Amino acid sequence: MSFMRNPRFKSLLNWVSQAFTETPFKPQVSGGNPRSFATQRALVDAEVSGEKWGLRTRNEIRKVAQVAMFDYFYQTRGLQFLVAESMSRNAPVFNDNLLKKLNGCDVDDDDDVVKAITRFLWFHPVNEFEPFLESLGLKPSEFSHLIPCDKMFLNEDAFLLENYHVFWNYGIGREKMGKIFKEAREVFGYETGVLASKIKAYEDLGFSKLFLSKLIVCSPSILIGNTNVGLAKIMEMLKAISFGVDWVTENLSEEVSYDWSSMHRCLSFLRDMCVDENELRELIRKRPKLIFEDSGEWTMILAGFEAKLGSSRSELSSLFQKFPQSQSIGKFVSNLRHCFLFLKDIDMEADEIGKIFRLHSSWLGVTRLKQTSTLLINLKGGKGRLCQVIQENPEEMKKWIMGLRVQPLPATGCKVDTKSKTMKTQFLLDLGYKENSEEMERALKNFRGKGSELRERFNVLVSFGFTEKDVKDMVKACPSILSQACDILESKVNYLINELGHPLLTLVTFPTCLKYTLQRMKLRFAMFSWLQDRGKADPKLAVSTILVCSDKFFATRFVNRHPDGAKHLEDLKKLFLCQQR
Repeated sequence: MSFMRNPRFKSLLNWVSQAFTETPFKPQVSGGNPRSFATQRALVDAEVSGEKWGLRTRNEIRKVAQVAMFDYFYQTRGLQFLVAESMSRNAPVFNDNLLKKLNGCDVDDDDDVVKAITRFLWFHPVNEFEPFLESLGLKPSEFSHLIPCDKMFLNEDAFLLENYHVFWNYGIGREKMGKIFKEAREVFGYETGVLASKIKAYEDLGFSKLFLSKLIVCSPSILIGNTNVGLAKIMEMLKAISFGVDWVTENLSEEVSYDWSSMHRCLSFLRDMCVDENELRELIRKRPKLIFEDSGEWTMILAGFEAKLGSSRSELSSLFQKFPQSQSIGKFVSNLRHCFLFLKDIDMEADEIGKIFRLHSSWLGVTRLKQTSTLLINLKGGKGRLCQVIQENPEEMKKWIMGLRVQPLPATGCKVDTKSKTMKTQFLLDLGYKENSEEMERALKNFRGKGSELRERFNVLVSFGFTEKDVKDMVKACPSILSQACDILESKVNYLINELGHPLLTLVTFPTCLKYTLQRMKLRFAMFSWLQDRGKADPKLAVSTILVCSDKFFATRFVNRHPDGAKHLEDLKKLFLCQQR
């Protein structure tokens, strides 16, 4: 055998053989069958190959197979010692599959096992990329698509092993090279000297070998193309606020990959948000996750989410300063989104949602609320009641999180502030309701908001020129119009009266139109105006006809009258969506 010429592996085979002989075998007749034996070890009997390999443990068979594989890769195929040893020792899946193909030849000693494996490899050459990539720490499911279709032997890839040794000599272990190969396959195809020169370019920036060896594993893409500008910029910014290479090294994780351009955008945003460098330094020191977790993407998403809900620069800064150090930013954003959808599900107005998030995001993101349907059932309250409870005390939601038992809401009368109820009662009396009547009781439940807020909203309508009698009639016909915040109510009336030019009488006869969102109004009337300009809509059509119908009915009755109607409607939706952002 060729491997016998290598003294080191002759001694290795002798050690494997000795391991076999040290296992005492005691023949024992069982069931009248002299071929049945019991041993002191759990022995495999056709477990690896599907046939009999004699009385050997799985590990013993694998050790012998490793010796044979090393001999084949090193002596027969001429691969370098380091590569052959790694491929034979660190590719267990390939090893097992190879043993299964041998059909369990009848062997009596170690030499026969080695001969059987070696003979098979001589006459059935294997694809060397499989054990090579597995030895780099990749699973078959990860490297199956990375195996070249036109190559079978490693030496057919001119620069693969050369670049492998460049990484090895730089201190990057083989088990870490698999991540590099998976994320930046092309670096293993660089011509002689190219990879080393790229690494040298980063050393010239002042980066140490220890930092670079970890950095390459974390971000293999920095070796593709020119020197990574984002990396250089963020290191310069961190250095300016007293964070050196050692601090960055401590916060890097080799299990993930980093986008340095994204991290630079995030750090630039945080710098612009903070008052001065001292505030920025303290924020990054306590919460490095802001820039390192998912390369700062979650931080930017969180900032965008809060900004869309109306948070100011100072409010954003306060939120980041309060951010729990152990909390995942991605999980924090997920919890906030879940809470936002809950508030939308219970039909809370957008400005009220924004107010809640601006003041309470720091704890809303730490906990996760139960599903809307579950809360509606367990709290035994409708959507309007939940909105009222949350608006009066948002911290009530702390009782509705996952893992806690939710108690039903107390009776309405027990929760309403006495002063607010008195003001609300007086307001309803002014509208013409009779005191202590059933109509009054129903109205108290239907009118959401405090008594003082109802009066303010009432006055908003009066300010547009309506008489108090007209507004009273409007409110009695549609009480929910006063459940909206003053600015929202004002924007809707202003759009209908001042921008579209509808007379006040339109809202007096049809106050229900104020229930619909401003976005729905703008979309419907913009589409209707487009159809009217093309002679496809009646200009005398009532406002109620345009707003009340469903989207499907609106499309069927109006939009589809023009062949380009559906396309124009989609364009309008995209336009309004961009304006909202």
